[in-house]
Amino acid sequence: MRDRNLESKIKRLKDFMQLWIKFHDMYKSAVNRDTITPEEEAAFLETKSLIARKYQALKEYLEISSSYDDRTFDVISQLLSLKGVAAISDLSLHKIENDWHGSYIVLNKLLGELDAKEESLKKVSKFRLLLRDLAGSPLINLALLIIVILAIYMVLVYMGKIPGAVESKGKIEFKQGTNDVIK
Repeated sequence: MRDRNLESKIKRLKDFMQLWIKFHDMYKSAVNRDTITPEEEAAFLETKSLIARKYQALKEYLEISSSYDDRTFDVISQLLSLKGVAAISDLSLHKIENDWHGSYIVLNKLLGELDAKEESLKKVSKFRLLLRDLAGSPLINLALLIIVILAIYMVLVYMGKIPGAVESKGKIEFKQGTNDVIK
């Protein structure tokens, strides 16, 4: 069975992860460089801003709360610009790298959970879901109740347990109770 909402969540998470990798690549490439072009700086700041907006929206869409493992906002707040990356100490860069990696692991864990849900849904029978949906319908339940009552009635008539009903040639006829005397 397909769940389009789940598929949408997986796609949005994968898109965000690609953006997160792009951000990582941008600041890692700036670590050992002396010159950063204005275009690279603008692209970095735009990517950083996009991550902040998309990540908050993604968390709300996926209905996840922040955990102590989640260092996404820590990473983007520590890297103010590409030009500033060269001035960051090795210890701070190591912390940023660890925080980025920790965030990437959290995102992959979440993606794994969504993938597992999708796989389990693929195993669900569409016929079984249809039956479940039909069983939950009041109109279907009423129709089934009427059919069961009619079936019980027909069995009782066939067995002769209901007075006043006679079966003749496959038809059920009802006699009217009269006290007429035949002369």
